[in-house]
Amino acid sequence: MIQSVDVSCSSISPEAKIGKNVTIAPLVMIASGCVIGDNVTIEPGTIIYENVHIGANTHIGAQCILGERLGGYKKGSDYVNPELRIGPDSVIRAGAILYAGSSMGRGFQTGNRCVIREGSHFGDNCSFGTLSQSDGTIKVGDNCRFHNNVFIATHTTVEDNVHFYPMSCTTDSLHPPCQIGREGPTIGAGSIIGAKVLLLPRVKIGKNCVIAGASVVTKDVPDGMVAAGSPAKVLKRREEVRCHLEDRPAYDVALESSQESK
Repeated sequence: MIQSVDVSCSSISPEAKIGKNVTIAPLVMIASGCVIGDNVTIEPGTIIYENVHIGANTHIGAQCILGERLGGYKKGSDYVNPELRIGPDSVIRAGAILYAGSSMGRGFQTGNRCVIREGSHFGDNCSFGTLSQSDGTIKVGDNCRFHNNVFIATHTTVEDNVHFYPMSCTTDSLHPPCQIGREGPTIGAGSIIGAKVLLLPRVKIGKNCVIAGASVVTKDVPDGMVAAGSPAKVLKRREEVRCHLEDRPAYDVALESSQESK
């Protein structure tokens, strides 16, 4: 059952499966092979290309593009758009572009005008901030937060409970633009990546690390360590950092939250 302002102004393929109590605003396009779960809301001007699956109770903002077609679309009539899967209880905010061939778990949230390229796979309860971009072929665990203007290069692995702060960036080529042996960094569970941090290719950040803002990380960082500088150097253990407002370790709360969400 579709509850819509004006379905006549939208284009909905008869081959799309629409759940119960779905609200579709004007000027929405839904292509064949799409599956829209119950209680989904789709705001005006959104384009949903072939084979997009949207989980129940999800809100899609205005002028989003979901299931953006890949480069092969223009090369021949036999192109089949890979599936894009968005988990239930998600919020995709206005202007977001999510490519085909990606997946997002339950409770996924975006900011406005972010771009998520093909082969990006997120676990449950992740958020991806305004104007951030995944360059594709990345793997992200559960409960990860990417703040505004973050860039995640291809072949980056992010484990559970990781926070990326604004304008941080990962890279995947040892000597760009060379494409040989591209491999992004790996960020261990519970780590915090500060604002404007640059992580070089193949670097491994251990579990529960803190990388201070504006650092350039060129070497591996062991578990539980704080690193800072350009190039970044390991300074101390995470639990040695003291809060300036209270007499306690600075990262108690972050560490407890990380453990509770496992």
